[in-house]
Amino acid sequence: MNPEVNKCVDDFRRSMKNHRLITVLVADDHQQILESIQHTLKSFPKVGMVDLSCDGLSAYTKASNRQYDVYIIDLRLPQIDGFTLIHQIRKANPAAKIIINTMCDELWDAKRILELDVDAIVIKSSSLSHLKDAIDAVLTGEKYACPKFRQLEKQQNAGAYLNLSKREIEVLHAIAEGWTTDDISEQYNLSENTVESIRKRLMLKMDARNMAQLIAKAYKTGIITNYRTNAPPD
Repeated sequence: MNPEVNKCVDDFRRSMKNHRLITVLVADDHQQILESIQHTLKSFPKVGMVDLSCDGLSAYTKASNRQYDVYIIDLRLPQIDGFTLIHQIRKANPAAKIIINTMCDELWDAKRILELDVDAIVIKSSSLSHLKDAIDAVLTGEKYACPKFRQLEKQQNAGAYLNLSKREIEVLHAIAEGWTTDDISEQYNLSENTVESIRKRLMLKMDARNMAQLIAKAYKTGIITNYRTNAPPD
């Protein structure tokens, strides 16, 4: 065969190898979300086969029968939860590229998520384009977290630095959102004295002279962000 033809064939084979379409397993207990992710991934040039599972058990079965290039896992799955599923996938395939796609967007969720051995984290309320960014990152060996989760991580780190409890952070958010002592007491099933005690601890821990300074410091440290706004209970 002509050497030039040989070279063209070799170049073509290398090109095909480098552009192999990836396989993806998506586990989520909401059919609409599964279909939305599947539709989004199908438009992504790097993605070939997309397998769907609506519970942890079926996802585990599929992951046991073959190794996928990327796993997109929700944490709140029936039968086998996402935490357990991720542990089992990682145990069977240490090199697995695992992306968490979750509704969990609270500080106490962030702490547990950060303890998982995963490659990327995407909050479901973020744009689906972040899943594409996550896939791009993990396929090149990089870690990825969507902007909303990075903000949660910043909040979590700030809260840990100030030694704030989960309840103290909840009350701090409520104060910033204009809730009264009665509102907070009713929402969290606390006595008014307990709410006032938490207020005082927050003032002490954050070295604030008044409520305005307390809220200002909470925003400055990142414990409170602009995107989280909840109305007080009726």
